Amino acid sequence: MTSIIDKSGNTVAFLYQNMILDISQQVVIGLLLGNCVFGKQPAPVGKFFNATFRKKNGKIIAKLGEDVLLKKSPKDAHLSLQAWQLLTKVNDHVCIWIDEKKS
Repeated sequence: MTSIIDKSGNTVAFLYQNMILDISQQVVIGLLLGNCVFGKQPAPVGKFFNATFRKKNGKIIAKLGEDVLLKKSPKDAHLSLQAWQLLTKVNDHVCIWIDEKKS
């Protein structure tokens, strides 16, 4: 599992098996498919490149942090079901070109 950090270096989420998990690691809040970032919307909400999550306008949302070892592993079956529910709502899977911005 890898932490996702904001501009201040605070962990805001985790990346685990292409799922973006909330800080409690119990809720799937997004998916990383290829380099496209999906949330609850049926279309991509952003892109992931150069270890950075970006909005459609190119602004940085967050970056990958350190790999994290957990004392308690996430409940994979529960998370997989949540991820599948998000995935079935995707109907526009074409990622747009995003220009890289510094901030």
